[in-house]
Amino acid sequence: MYYDRPKKRSEKKAAKKPGRPARVPSRPARRPKSARSVKKRAPAGRSSRVVSAPRRKRHLLLKGFVALVLLIALGAIGLYFLPVASLGSQKAPGAFQSLPKGYTHVLLIGLDTNSYDTSRSDTMVVLSVGKGRALLTSLQRDTGVKIEGRTGLHRLNAAYNYGGADTLLETVNRNFGLDLSLYMLVDYESFPELIDLIGGVDIEGVTDAEIEPLNHNVRDVLRRRYDKGELTWDEITLMYLREELTKGGNLHLDGLQALGYARIRKTDSDYMRTLRQRKILTAALKSLKNSGPVSLVRFAAKSLNVIETNMNLFQLLSLGEKALLASEIEQMRLPVSGTFRDDGGMFYDVDYRKNYEAFLRFVYGE
Repeated sequence: MYYDRPKKRSEKKAAKKPGRPARVPSRPARRPKSARSVKKRAPAGRSSRVVSAPRRKRHLLLKGFVALVLLIALGAIGLYFLPVASLGSQKAPGAFQSLPKGYTHVLLIGLDTNSYDTSRSDTMVVLSVGKGRALLTSLQRDTGVKIEGRTGLHRLNAAYNYGGADTLLETVNRNFGLDLSLYMLVDYESFPELIDLIGGVDIEGVTDAEIEPLNHNVRDVLRRRYDKGELTWDEITLMYLREELTKGGNLHLDGLQALGYARIRKTDSDYMRTLRQRKILTAALKSLKNSGPVSLVRFAAKSLNVIETNMNLFQLLSLGEKALLASEIEQMRLPVSGTFRDDGGMFYDVDYRKNYEAFLRFVYGE
């Protein structure tokens, strides 16, 4: 007898659905290349990977940013090591001798305008930068000097009123034997803005006797703003109540208070007055050192708007970098004690040769 062999399960399943072809696995549809993903062929022995276009853009931006930072850093290093004099050339009016090399000297001028709109350079400080040091030398405003084209003796702070910064530079050079060619000038109206941009200054040892004249000077500035129509009476009253100080000590001063401190005149002497001004400049340099990059950029931008100078941008950047990175900040004043006669109004018979030698010892150690 003939028997059919038993059918396998797969054959039985196929027999139930006659005419249906066997199922063949199909290849997945190939996705078109798009701008969002690019297939990158890998070398032999390595797996392939997909790199997105935005990620590549981020990499390019990062590389560009790093290159920019390196370029700025190299530029900053170059400006630091290049002498300021090599970045520009200015004439030193009235100079008859040259100071030794190694330092850049800039005359810092602070203008005060009285009620008659007469501007006098009531702050005159020689900033000497070099060899990792920043040195401040105050020039006494009451020093009796000879001014070119004028007869007799005049106070040093009158030279600016007679002919501006160039006449002041010439007068300082002719009398003290220096060769200053660079200057930076700021008027007292703009000074508070600059101090506020760096967050104020820390001043040690403010005496109780200095508080009342400091407050008086703040009231005077606010009154001038009222007279100019910049503030209402209610506004200056509120500002004064906020600015008023009650006692001395180690104080943090904002812009108006720092200006009031710098302008104290009649409490003691011009020696103390110049000392207060040097203390503010020293404290301002320290505040700048502690400022963040954003604050430094804001300060630099504002400074270019309110500071008058004969220096170009590269000289300013080089000088500022050297001053901020200085490890020492020292100060003195000219004329030094014992080199003049004081009649209570002006310094007479100044021995300028001894003061020139004192300046050389202070700056160069000679």
